[in-house]
Amino acid sequence: MTDDLLKNIISSKSTSNEGVPKITKIETQKRKGRYNIYLEEAYAFPVDEAILVKYALFKGMEISDAFRKELEAEDGVRKAYTRALNYLNYGLRSEKEVRDDLAKHDFSDDADEVIEKLEEQGYLNDLMYAESYTRTGANVGGKGPRNIKQELKKRGISEENIEKAAEQYPFDQMVENGIQLAEKVIRRSSQHSTRETNNKVRQQLMQKGFDSDIITQVLEEVSTEKAEDEEYAAIKQQGDKIWRKQAKLKGYKKIQKVKSSLFQKGFSGELITQFIEEKEMEDQNE
Repeated sequence: MTDDLLKNIISSKSTSNEGVPKITKIETQKRKGRYNIYLEEAYAFPVDEAILVKYALFKGMEISDAFRKELEAEDGVRKAYTRALNYLNYGLRSEKEVRDDLAKHDFSDDADEVIEKLEEQGYLNDLMYAESYTRTGANVGGKGPRNIKQELKKRGISEENIEKAAEQYPFDQMVENGIQLAEKVIRRSSQHSTRETNNKVRQQLMQKGFDSDIITQVLEEVSTEKAEDEEYAAIKQQGDKIWRKQAKLKGYKKIQKVKSSLFQKGFSGELITQFIEEKEMEDQNE
């Protein structure tokens, strides 16, 4: 709104009906686009600039109780709408997220009207939001499809839109993401047995939200099998710690305790026997 138009609105005059309060002052707030309305020299209510222009409010204009309530109600909606726009400026949001934010700022009563307006203007679209969230989860986060669906559900997205959005995450990409995650787990599992490494890969994929068919495919594409020398290096690393931890035990009890612990960690009986025989020889030579 131009300065000249604002001056004309504020300074215009009209005839008045006796007993109906009149605007005696329109004051600019520090917040841009907001104004304070005074009736009979007393502060009455605030309005947005859009409402000021829409109703052509001016100094000397009569404001009945009914009209004042209408202005205040519309200003409430306007404030709620502005709040929602500011919230949307930070990124795409679901309808539920916008409603929750409006409720947090005491705009629950105006939420339906604001949501409808935002949807009409294309600022709010749950399907578009779900598709974007799915692509980001797949391309950047490497999340599994199940976790993405669960997150969308928390954000109030309907089952129908969740299923439509799932098309943005093709099977081949799921497998590729699963392989990348599996390879990271394998690299961190040098001290684990082949069986434990395999279990850790499977567990991590499940936690990230990959379904069993994807996990099966991934395990066919990567190798968790360790070479003989790698497997023995792993049992040495694990076994030495356990052996020292059971230093207070002697003889059969110690051997059984160590065997049980190494077996639980996925090492073969043959390898465990070899390790224990070597440890017994070391103890005898000390």
